[in-house]
Amino acid sequence: MSPKKARLIIIIFSGLFLLTDQILKFQAFYHWTTTKLIFPYFGWQLFLNKGVAFGLPLSNIFTILITLPMIGLITYLFYKNLNTPKLLLAWSMLLAGSISNLLDRIIYHQVIDYFLIGTAIINLGDVLIVGGLVIYLFGLKTKKVE
Repeated sequence: MSPKKARLIIIIFSGLFLLTDQILKFQAFYHWTTTKLIFPYFGWQLFLNKGVAFGLPLSNIFTILITLPMIGLITYLFYKNLNTPKLLLAWSMLLAGSISNLLDRIIYHQVIDYFLIGTAIINLGDVLIVGGLVIYLFGLKTKKVE
């Protein structure tokens, strides 16, 4: 597959994941508000997260103000790695997840989480962010020690 075609596919799928996350958040917030468990610790549960990662309490405006420069940096790295599919995938996932959670903070003044996994409640944007970081870390080239 050509790098140009791979780039287009990565960008389209990242955009679709962002859109899917926003649709699921809308559904969770307005329609699917009751908990639905498949197993005791796995299912659907609405959680309105006013904090940041791991529930750390920071004000919404402060969180938005620190998120914007981070999204700017991720966007820069995204464009810098347009010709490296693995890194492009990592940065596009990080960008899609970050933008999705930022939109929540702007629209709802909190992040909408909806997947119950164990004792955590997360959203697709969180999965994209963590997945992007994992792909990036595995994609780093290690220097050979001679």
